[in-house]
Amino acid sequence: MPGKAKQYVDQSMTSVQSTVSTLQQALSSAEKPDNKNKIQQAINALNNAQQQLSGYQD
Repeated sequence: MPGKAKQYVDQSMTSVQSTVSTLQQALSSAEKPDNKNKIQQAINALNNAQQQLSGYQD
């Protein structure tokens, strides 16, 4: 079934974008520097994953 993997990748990209958005809200309301750092690291990792997936071609 051609294109099926691409569909899953596209769905994942949408989920990652949504998660990054939610984590950015968490970042703005976090108080402890350590927690802010952990959230920022997660955001960076997700953005990196998104960059990797953006080159996906079927």
